[in-house]
Amino acid sequence: MCRTWSVLVLFVFITSFSVKAQQRPAGSLVIVGGGLEANNKSVFEQMILLAGGPEKAVFAVIPSAGGAPVQSFAYFKSELVYYGVSPEKIHLIPIAVMDDDSTLEVNEAEWKDNGNDLKWAGLIRQCSAVWFTGGDQLRTTRALYLPDGSSTPVLKAVWDVYNKGGVIGGTSAGAAIMSETMIGAGTSMGALQHGVVKNYTGDDFPEDDGVLITRGLGFFPGGIVDQHFLVRARIGRLAVALLNEKIPGNLAFGVDENTAILYNSPQNRFTVAGASGILILDGANATLDHQGPLASIYNISVSYLEENDQFDLTTGKVIPAPGKEPVVPSKEHPFHYSGQTGILSGTPDTFRELLIEPLLDPEYSDTLHNLNFTGSELAFRVSLSRSATSAGFSSKNGHNRQYTLTGIRMDIVPVRVSVTPVNTLN
Repeated sequence: MCRTWSVLVLFVFITSFSVKAQQRPAGSLVIVGGGLEANNKSVFEQMILLAGGPEKAVFAVIPSAGGAPVQSFAYFKSELVYYGVSPEKIHLIPIAVMDDDSTLEVNEAEWKDNGNDLKWAGLIRQCSAVWFTGGDQLRTTRALYLPDGSSTPVLKAVWDVYNKGGVIGGTSAGAAIMSETMIGAGTSMGALQHGVVKNYTGDDFPEDDGVLITRGLGFFPGGIVDQHFLVRARIGRLAVALLNEKIPGNLAFGVDENTAILYNSPQNRFTVAGASGILILDGANATLDHQGPLASIYNISVSYLEENDQFDLTTGKVIPAPGKEPVVPSKEHPFHYSGQTGILSGTPDTFRELLIEPLLDPEYSDTLHNLNFTGSELAFRVSLSRSATSAGFSSKNGHNRQYTLTGIRMDIVPVRVSVTPVNTLN
């Protein structure tokens, strides 16, 4: 009798798991961190292949986020044509909230309600890929959600494409909309000083007043997504957003420019493609402490992935690209700590170097510190530390090296700084 019940329980468990797996969309996501360059073959060719290949791919382009929507469409169309997609198979879906001054005969701001148009929803369903351009992500969500929070017919059609095996992609603002919890605006310093802001109803959010959190379109189930990540120094705002919100799996993903997450929904796994990298923040064991208005963040685990690295969202495992070997700390890796680099407020790509250095240079202690000033006496100190789970992998790519790093501990705390001149004139 007990054995029969065990088999029955096991059967119910397997059946439930299978139903859950079947509910996952059959398609893919292409999440680009902005600044997608025309010569980025890795991203364009893989995206077009996922959409059926140059001969079969049919694209719908939704320029709702753009300040110049027709120009955004024309630019992306020209890139697809360059990679072999037929011009007749690239369709403009006229949804926008801003007028494009390059089209004198049309006022694109009048397209703001076209998310309700069944004709455009029907055209989208005939496509194998839907692309969201850059701009302001809040424009897209306002155009595709109804005032009561329900989906417009166009948004339902986009989900149909995704569910049936098609590709949903976007760059910059088109990447921000991919997660259920969306970052609408803000800077790292603003987030660390003022925290999270919700229910903002204005048109232009003051960038330094915190990090604006709102609702995205929810295609990517892995966690919150941010874009322009290293170039615009957004790790502070992503960390604050992650630790203030209930994010699935306690994970956040920062996608740098000219770089993409290629997410395979049935496998629940993604591959990195493009010129730079992505950061994964794991907040499962992290804490956020507000003493007054300033945030202190402890024990976020940071991983860094580059082209052809993979991440399995089911297991939480980072899978280095083929050919990458474990890193042994060595003086052969020419990284040098340059002190004050402003990684929270704006020097491109320095955070990557800071991550790599403590792992590779045997002369370093286990922790590297970096100061980012908010005034003459106040700064945020970012500390990067080796942990028991830290690991690195690398491979040579021409004159450069590509890296995969996992298990780096990050702390961000406010500190008071006293300045004493080294030399004085009497």
